[in-house]
Amino acid sequence: MSNLQVQLIKKPDAKYPRVNDVFQVKTTSTPTTNQLKDGEVLLENLYFSIDATMRVWISGAKTYVDPVLPGNTMFGQAVSKVLASKSEKFQKGDYVIGLVNWTLYQIISDAKLHLVKRGGDIDDLTGYSFLGPLGISGLTAYIGFEAIGKPKEGETVVISAAAGAVGEIAVQLAKTYYKCKVIGIAGGPEKCDYVKKQLGAHDCIDYKNENLSKRLRELTPNGIHVYFDNVGGEMLDEILMHITDHTRIILCGAIATYNQTGEPYKVKNYPRLIIKRAVMQGFLYFDHPELFKPAQATITQMIKQGQLKIRYDVQNGLEQAPNGLAKLLLGQNNGKVVVKAKSDQPKL
Repeated sequence: MSNLQVQLIKKPDAKYPRVNDVFQVKTTSTPTTNQLKDGEVLLENLYFSIDATMRVWISGAKTYVDPVLPGNTMFGQAVSKVLASKSEKFQKGDYVIGLVNWTLYQIISDAKLHLVKRGGDIDDLTGYSFLGPLGISGLTAYIGFEAIGKPKEGETVVISAAAGAVGEIAVQLAKTYYKCKVIGIAGGPEKCDYVKKQLGAHDCIDYKNENLSKRLRELTPNGIHVYFDNVGGEMLDEILMHITDHTRIILCGAIATYNQTGEPYKVKNYPRLIIKRAVMQGFLYFDHPELFKPAQATITQMIKQGQLKIRYDVQNGLEQAPNGLAKLLLGQNNGKVVVKAKSDQPKL
C-alpha cells in the first residue's frame, strides 16, 4: 500500500490562497504493525475536516497547537479507522476522531484519539457528520451560545459567515432551539438566499453588495443582543456600533484577518463595550467538555426532527486537501469543507 502525505513547503505569503503553492503531496512508505509500540494504534485516515484556523497554523504563529513549519506534515481533525492496535483503549475496527497528519496511514498515540464508533462500518455521511454537526462545527456553535452568548427567546442574534460550517449551525440553533430573531451576514446573493430560504434566518445581509451599517440599522432597530463573530476585523468594528445594553459577543473566528501580512486591523469602537456594559469573549470548544454531550444530544434531536440542514463541500482524495483549504479561505465553499481521503470510497 502506498501512503500519501501532504507537506508544507513554505510559509504562505500575500499571494496565498489565490496562488496555492505552499503544499506538496508526496508518496511515502506505509507504516506497519511491526512498528507499533504500547499505547499506539495504526490508523487509516478516512475523512478530514478543513477549517479556517489552519491558515493561522501554517503562518508559523504559536497558538493552542504547535505551528506547522515548512517541511512539516500538515495536520487536522479526522475520522479514522483502527487497522491494528497495541492500545488498551482501542481495538481493531474502531472508528476514532482526533488531530492526525494529512496522510492516508499513520501510527499515533491513543492519548490523541477519541472513540466515535465500535463495531460495524460507517458511510460517508456519517463520517462527515462526526466532523460537522456532531463534531467541531456543531460543538463550536452550541458551546459558543451556551458558554458566552446565552441567547434568550425573542432576542436579536446576528451571525457572520452565516453560510459557513459553524455559521449555518449557529443560525439554525438560534432560530429553532433558542427561538431568537436571526440576522445572518454572508458574501453574495447565493449565500444569502441559502441563509434565508434554507436555514430559516429572518434576513441576511450581503456584505459584498450592501451597506452593512445601513442594513444593520434597518434590521436591528433595538440593537444586537448576541453577535456570533466568525470574521473579526472591520465587520466586528461595525457591529460594535449596533450593540445594545448587555450585548454578548462570541469571538469564534477572525477569517478576515487570517490572510493579512501587514499591520493587523485595530478595532476602534471597543469603548462601546464599556458604554453598553457588553461582554466580548473568545473561546475554544474543547475548553468545555461538559457541554459535549448536551450539544450532541440537542443537535442529534434537531437532525432527527428535520430541523437542521447541513451542506458538505466534499473534496475527493487527500491530494485535494490543499485545494479545499484554499477554497475555504477564498470564500468559495458551499458549507462544511471535508476531504474524503480516498476518492474511490463508496459515494453517498
